[in-house]
Amino acid sequence: MGETISVNAKDGGAFDVYLAKPTASRRPAPGVIIIQEAFGVTTWLKDITDRFAAEGYVAAAPDFYWRFAPNFAAGFDDEEALATARRHLQTIDHAAAVDDIDATSGALKSMDECNGKIATAGFCLGGTLAYLAAVRLDIDAAAAYYGTQIHEYLDEGSNLTCPTLFHMADHDDFIRDEDVKEIFQALIGIPNLAVWTYDTGHAFANWDRPGAYDEELAEKAHARTFAVFDKLKQD
Repeated sequence: MGETISVNAKDGGAFDVYLAKPTASRRPAPGVIIIQEAFGVTTWLKDITDRFAAEGYVAAAPDFYWRFAPNFAAGFDDEEALATARRHLQTIDHAAAVDDIDATSGALKSMDECNGKIATAGFCLGGTLAYLAAVRLDIDAAAAYYGTQIHEYLDEGSNLTCPTLFHMADHDDFIRDEDVKEIFQALIGIPNLAVWTYDTGHAFANWDRPGAYDEELAEKAHARTFAVFDKLKQD
């Protein structure tokens, strides 16, 4: 359904972006930047990017590992690749990744199919980056699915001005209970922020993750995301 394009980075070089456009003929649509888990631009990430395109968005999934492992994607049945993904998770520079989000945003805005509105939707690593984009960039909405490092950037929460959703799992083994409490204490009450919790575990939105996917709750989270993002389709 989609294609791979190249986007120029702010600090030189270029990176690949998987791009999927709405299938039906519509007026210009919002752009949504889909932000990867630790495992790279996997088949599932492309599929969920296609899903957002089918919902009427110009959806783009950048390769955030391009500086040190271009086009890396780990299969969930490959233990060696999964170990490599965990190392990449420790290597990625969050500030540079936000710059890549900004560059991707500029590329989307230059497309005739895009109406100039930009949202981010990220998963795990991507959940943190979606939040950082919301507090650091001029974007229009964000959805952070089980972001595992948001608690490290709570001092930036006051910069959150666009409509933002957190989709958090009640039984997430990748974030400590005390870190979740910090998030609630620091950010609850900030205008435009909605925090949703789900009686499930980490990665519940990924249908390629064995034992993690919860279709009912994933669809509930997506419906809430689309309800916010759809407002960007309005004139």
